[in-house]
Amino acid sequence: MARKQPIPDIKILYGRAASRCCFPKCRRDLVVESKKDGRRRQIGKIAHIVAHSDSGPRADSSYPKEKRDTYENWILLCGTHHDLIDALDSDYTVTDLREMKRRHETWVRDSLEKETINIGFAELEVAAKAMLSATAKEPDSSFHALPPEEKIAKNNLTESTRELIAMGLARSSEVGKYIENQSKLDDNFPERLKEGFRSQYNRLVEGGTNGDALFEGMLEFSSGYSSDFKRQSAGLAILTHLFELCEVFEK
Repeated sequence: MARKQPIPDIKILYGRAASRCCFPKCRRDLVVESKKDGRRRQIGKIAHIVAHSDSGPRADSSYPKEKRDTYENWILLCGTHHDLIDALDSDYTVTDLREMKRRHETWVRDSLEKETINIGFAELEVAAKAMLSATAKEPDSSFHALPPEEKIAKNNLTESTRELIAMGLARSSEVGKYIENQSKLDDNFPERLKEGFRSQYNRLVEGGTNGDALFEGMLEFSSGYSSDFKRQSAGLAILTHLFELCEVFEK
């Protein structure tokens, strides 16, 4: 069976792992940037928790084939630990890897929450500057207001993303103050920030991205494609502020 790795699932995998190796105490950053051209490249390895084939490491012929190449059956690792768990598959069982992934994603969430509490204008400014570099399109008048819970449901966002939104919205007032402060220096700042978001949102949607993968893609963008938790927390705060105002995620 040919291997198919759906892009939306890859976005969720990298997002929830903070682009880091999930192996305990490794946590290596798996996105590198070229010094010459500034391009970012992923160097992570997607490992299958249950083997892709019926003869691979941790094989289980009863495991549905349609679920084998999905976020649920993947764990993100560096090259060294990817090879290690497959070479020693009896030492790293399906149960072990699921727990390893769960613990790592919990650490990511806790680290992000810790930084979110501490963000201020300085962190928001760095995130906003990265977002303003996006090419803006004409304002999309089809955006309209919906209550957050209704919007979460309409965009097919899961509980994991709901928790991120709640975390970011806790700093919404701080973002509002920052935007108001910046607008005193630049009248067009609020609209340029919104249009930067809309442009990226439209690019992702037009590429077929939706649901949790769309949120992770927007968070990656709003974080300046950084795996630094301080940058991510600032990006999350701005993203969820605009989410609440329905400037993004509702067409």
